[in-house]
Amino acid sequence: MKELNYENFLIYLRLFQKRMQKKMNEDLRKLGISSTHVGIIMILKNSKEGISMSNLSRMIKVDNALMTRNIKELEKINYIYRNRENESQRKYHICLTEDGEKIAKKLCSIMEQKQKKFIEKFTPEEKNIIEKAVQIVYEKFGKEIEKEEKTC
Repeated sequence: MKELNYENFLIYLRLFQKRMQKKMNEDLRKLGISSTHVGIIMILKNSKEGISMSNLSRMIKVDNALMTRNIKELEKINYIYRNRENESQRKYHICLTEDGEKIAKKLCSIMEQKQKKFIEKFTPEEKNIIEKAVQIVYEKFGKEIEKEEKTC
């Protein structure tokens, strides 16, 4: 293992994230959705009144153009719909359809299985070390990154 410096740390994180996402994408392809779609669906599952597209974009950290494309794709497969606040206004909220709620439950199950499979590989001591390491990294860098994002 290489000496841990900033560049190597980022490389390890990226490799880990890519491998995890590759495994998840295999399951998502079978459902006809992408990882960005998952983020949208999971956020919407907790909001009965829906969420505006701009708020969804901010929460998922994608630009409005990409969010618009994803919304259209999810509408096409009947997982979401646009709920207009008032017919005369252009404002609307994105909401899950019944099919969207079903797929959200299925996604929760898939993620739970993936998490269980991932976690079972570690001893209790290793789990504790990983949890502490992630907390330390977040405390040292996460808050700093959030500040930078707010100023952009």
